[in-house]
Amino acid sequence: MSAPVLLLEVRAAGRRYYVPCAHIDGLELLRPDAPLAHDERGRPRLVRSLAPLLWPSEAPSPPPQQALVVRLRRRSVSLLVDRVEQLAHDLTVQPLGPLLAHSLAAPWVLGAVAADLAPILVLDLRRIAADLALGAL
Repeated sequence: MSAPVLLLEVRAAGRRYYVPCAHIDGLELLRPDAPLAHDERGRPRLVRSLAPLLWPSEAPSPPPQQALVVRLRRRSVSLLVDRVEQLAHDLTVQPLGPLLAHSLAAPWVLGAVAADLAPILVLDLRRIAADLALGAL
């Protein structure tokens, strides 16, 4: 993923992340009175907040407000985030070095981009959704 890609900036657990737009099949605003979402096959959509997956030891944050929908072969997954910020283009994702990549608890990071003089992690939403659908989490 070294060529510039279109990324979406999101906030989860008060932290800033980028996700590739190609990993997202839909964006939804959450409403407390909304019925449980279903996929095209009528199966209940798997819904999980992204914050506790990334930072399980942190205190609970305010309820997420938006859902990033990822469609897999057999399941659709909604990953909840605090908010979606903006599109970012012409950013080049740099792979993490072997030392950093091996120290991650789960292989959910595609790399990082330098934005506003700070490295921002680029999450692999398809991998996170697949792990959730397989019951690995």
